Amino acid sequence: MLDEIVKHPDLFGLLRHACEEHDVCVTVCDELMENGDLRQDLIAILKIDAYFKTPKFSKPPKSIDCLIIIKTGERKFGLTLVELKNVSDARSLRPREIEPKFDTTIDDFLSGEFKSIFMNPGVTISYLHLWLIANPYKWSPERYRKKLKDTVLGMYLSKKPKFSFRNKVAGIKPMHPDDQDNVVCLPGITESQR
Repeated sequence: MLDEIVKHPDLFGLLRHACEEHDVCVTVCDELMENGDLRQDLIAILKIDAYFKTPKFSKPPKSIDCLIIIKTGERKFGLTLVELKNVSDARSLRPREIEPKFDTTIDDFLSGEFKSIFMNPGVTISYLHLWLIANPYKWSPERYRKKLKDTVLGMYLSKKPKFSFRNKVAGIKPMHPDDQDNVVCLPGITESQR
């Protein structure tokens, strides 16, 4: 899958060295890096919203910021869909505006335009993660984990129907920008090994 992405003219132009926007980012663990660069044999990061903001779309649909693809085995890949938000207060983060971004990415990008790559029956999807990285409450990572469930955002995301792609089901997981959990790594790498 990673080779097909690099060889595809539309997808090659979406490749990035990091998943970041407006001072919010996802950390990539050392095992996926080599000399400060992503290991292209193990990971690819695609800037999804850049695809939908091309002249091909007269009215671009809402989409996530990044798709992170990690090789987890022979012809096996994990997918992490990431929406990054640097917002100053909770009113700036509207859960009902977040969900369509994941829908567009799954339905139009993965299952639609690029289904020959992402729906390829010869490839296994080992996991599906959906992350919303934001801290509209200006809390510490510890307080965020403890208190988020009691907020409108936490309650909304915990009750929403799950998203599905290739027999993998996931809900949107809200994460603090400085949380050690928003690190992409090879499966089986523990915190002490990062």
